[in-house]
Amino acid sequence: MADQSQAVPVVPARAGIGALLRSMLRSQAAMTTATLLVLMAFFTVLFPSKFLTVFNIQNLLIDYSGIVLLGVGLTFVMTSECFDLSIGATLVLASVLGVEAMVLVGGEGWSTVLVGLAATLLTGAAVGVFNGFLVVNLRIPSIIVTLGSLNVAQGLAYVLTGGQDMHEIPNLMVDSIGLGRVLGIPAPVLVSGIAVIVGAFVLSQTRFGRHTCALGSNKEAARRAGIDVNRLSIQLYVLSGMCAGLAGFMSLARFGTTTLSGHSTDFITALLGVVLGGTSLFGGVGTVLGTAVGVFIPGVLSNGLILMSVFPYWQLVIVGLVLCAVVYADLVKRRQRDD
Repeated sequence: MADQSQAVPVVPARAGIGALLRSMLRSQAAMTTATLLVLMAFFTVLFPSKFLTVFNIQNLLIDYSGIVLLGVGLTFVMTSECFDLSIGATLVLASVLGVEAMVLVGGEGWSTVLVGLAATLLTGAAVGVFNGFLVVNLRIPSIIVTLGSLNVAQGLAYVLTGGQDMHEIPNLMVDSIGLGRVLGIPAPVLVSGIAVIVGAFVLSQTRFGRHTCALGSNKEAARRAGIDVNRLSIQLYVLSGMCAGLAGFMSLARFGTTTLSGHSTDFITALLGVVLGGTSLFGGVGTVLGTAVGVFIPGVLSNGLILMSVFPYWQLVIVGLVLCAVVYADLVKRRQRDD
């Protein structure tokens, strides 16, 4: 069961161009990419000197690089027919503990930065183990478990900081990672791009990815096939948590602060990107590459609405409506498959 990016099926030449176009339209990946391109074209026509500029596109890629990291982990969890509502709060808690660890060891060098990276990843992994244990061993629905861990992680972050953002970030970390470039590519974009490539390969080309799809398609069948479904479920939550931890580290590097209240909508945006990209809410079908494209649909929409001077809160309304529409479309597809 591969990364279901749903490549366009080969259509015999005699079927004609109409059949080819219909087959392309049935491809979720093609539809997602087409939607993104149409949105970009629309805002380019409206704002030819503002939207499709190097400065604006670069900022858009950097702004949503953290959401892409969250989306990669969430794609794996949702492919297994589970949810992880805690990723945004995990990001915040990981960033707080990352700063705490760097303050504890002191210094401004790379060793301090690496300690911060380790702390954020370990925090994410710990939240993942917590979520996975409750889902697997206590058999509590994942949406309930992760809703609870969302509040636990957010609460701990505020307790540890007293509700005040922490700014003790090494300048080296901000200058080299947050603002740095590699071969002209902003470091945050490069990190998220590598995560997408690795995630897509793992989901589509490895046993781990195939087992993940099998778990989401039919848990009992996967168990009978010899897959340790309990262990796999915990591993998937650990992966999701570590992606959130890495996103927390990159957030620290970019902003130079913990931004406690700056990630309240990250989960919704990541979820929208994952579903728009072609990952089913009902499991068994997942595509990391689709997620990477899907995340930028709300990104481009939000960016364009800002250029249109639309009141910021209306952006949340529009994103919510789009999410409802996407969920309904996925439900319809599920019913058609079942029939």
